[in-house]
Amino acid sequence: MNHKARMLAAFRGEQVDRLPYVPRLDLWYLANHTCGTLPAQHAGRAMNEIARAEGWALYFRFADDQLDPAIQPMYLHRGIGLFGSRDTVYDLVISNKVEVKVVHDGPRMRVEYHTPLGMVSTTVHYDLEAQRLGTTIPTIVEPLIKSVDDYEAAGCLYEHLDLKLNPERFNRWSAEEMRDDGVAVSMGPFGASPVNEIQRDLIDSTQFFFHYKDHYDKLQRLASQMEPLFERMLAIQCDSPAEVVFWGANYDDMITYPPYFEREISPWLRKVSTALEARGKLLMCHTDGENEGLMGLIRESGMHIAESICPAPMTKLSLAEYYRRWSPKLTLFGGVPSTVVLPETSEADFEAYLDELFRAVAPGTRYLVGVADQVPPGAIFSRLQRIGERVEREGSLPLKAGAFRPLPTAGAGGAVAASAAAEAGEAAGEEIYAQVRQDVSKGKHLAIREHVAELLAQGVAARDILDKGLIAAIDVVGKRMASGEAFIPEVLLAARAMSSAVSVLEPHLAAGGSNEKRGRVLIGTVKGDMHDIGKNLVVTMLRGVGFEVIDLGVNVARDAFCDAVAEHRPDVIGLSALLTTTMMEMPAIIRELDARGLRDGRKVFVGGAPVSDKFARQIGADGFAADAVQAVNEAKRLLAA
Repeated sequence: MNHKARMLAAFRGEQVDRLPYVPRLDLWYLANHTCGTLPAQHAGRAMNEIARAEGWALYFRFADDQLDPAIQPMYLHRGIGLFGSRDTVYDLVISNKVEVKVVHDGPRMRVEYHTPLGMVSTTVHYDLEAQRLGTTIPTIVEPLIKSVDDYEAAGCLYEHLDLKLNPERFNRWSAEEMRDDGVAVSMGPFGASPVNEIQRDLIDSTQFFFHYKDHYDKLQRLASQMEPLFERMLAIQCDSPAEVVFWGANYDDMITYPPYFEREISPWLRKVSTALEARGKLLMCHTDGENEGLMGLIRESGMHIAESICPAPMTKLSLAEYYRRWSPKLTLFGGVPSTVVLPETSEADFEAYLDELFRAVAPGTRYLVGVADQVPPGAIFSRLQRIGERVEREGSLPLKAGAFRPLPTAGAGGAVAASAAAEAGEAAGEEIYAQVRQDVSKGKHLAIREHVAELLAQGVAARDILDKGLIAAIDVVGKRMASGEAFIPEVLLAARAMSSAVSVLEPHLAAGGSNEKRGRVLIGTVKGDMHDIGKNLVVTMLRGVGFEVIDLGVNVARDAFCDAVAEHRPDVIGLSALLTTTMMEMPAIIRELDARGLRDGRKVFVGGAPVSDKFARQIGADGFAADAVQAVNEAKRLLAA
């Protein structure tokens, strides 16, 4: 079988001769090609030529040179989630009733959409540094929806957008570049549904959850105005020459939490799957997040291929557990965590992971070996080669590796026990604080101000309201999050309510001389990384329990970190990264702090999806936090050390 036939058969759940090995190279290639650090034997080669020379199957997402003026127009509408590449089968059509103005300012491109109901705009950023990091598409730095006032014009914009089938670019790419060495997958929307697309690209990630609670009618109205465009996209995919369609990405049980997934994403995935199946096509989704809480929903969603699965140590679930629960209905694509091919993983641990891989996916049907989320720029190339060699040597199907034992996961009993403990904590203390505790847990950021004022009027001490009411309540919410009973939106809303209450208490705390801070924490997301929702949650919770927090924001260069440390003299420094491409900026910052003599007496802790406790120790950090609750506890521990 050639690579294409083997991949398609595995996608369909058919028996193949051996495991396909399909490392996604676009991010790795773009970074190393830009930096001139491709392996010597492949210097000057294009990405697909490297894969062919190594005997690997091809898989493509993005590898366009975004600094090439000829490429940039294809990504003009990146800010509204519609852009072209070799793997798109449509062209965007904008009504002449909408005037589009483009302003370039160095690495930033601002696009204004002047609609009959007003103007909305987006700004994206891309520069040489981003390309050196392997960033493959421009980053949205100004979303379309900045306030509730933008919904009307945004809806009008989408009502004046259309798509038309244009398969020529896709066919040329498939025939000339992919050939029989891989499957040409057609790109659909990143957001699986209109609401999910609003969440992903059209609004700040944190603000989305506030709007979802406070302004759902406006958000749903916009989604309904976007729906005809999604229906058109689906019709085009059905009529396209593609055999596999990519639709929806970045599911995570805290961000696209189970009730949200079931309400806003599942119906569209089932609709897309049904329509594609009727035309003999397959649905692929990019399932690269923490999926422990979504396992059943994803399994029953109708998708055929779960691409870029990231098992432990990057997430909670082992590859064995993924395979056991999904392979009867889904094809799994990925399974080798990107951290495994980085220098921070020892040779022994690398080989041990591969040993386990062949045991975990026996008998090997419905599985393609890939590096998930994708091959990072800093990957040891010889490890990619050795994965290929072992697949060639040991990957004949059916695998004879025998039974496997999945890593233990927390059962329902543990969750119930955690919940009972949390409720007991909530019940402790005086009844007088019950209302403000409930306000925090329910995210009632307006009502809590009145209830705090009532307690103050009754003569209750501001410090007691803070400690016994607000902090006690947020601690319960944090424990519920740690046990998997609460999700990021609930914690964000609770944190917002707590911040609202603290703003009422602050003058009274100051007047009473009881507004002392636990310590000063300086925190930011590292250079090249625009993710902020996790960092924002940590900031809010740290402030809520009494820390003074200096938030540097996102995309913070190492010099900016060091300059801020010199200026603010924090007790604790927090570094956040959500991408394997940016996590290597963490050791560089720590080295710079040491070189400038700024670390004496200060503690550094790190966190983010690809970061682990082991990685933290390897780079010389003093601590690690897997989530916001642990971040608060870690800051307390480091301050006391």
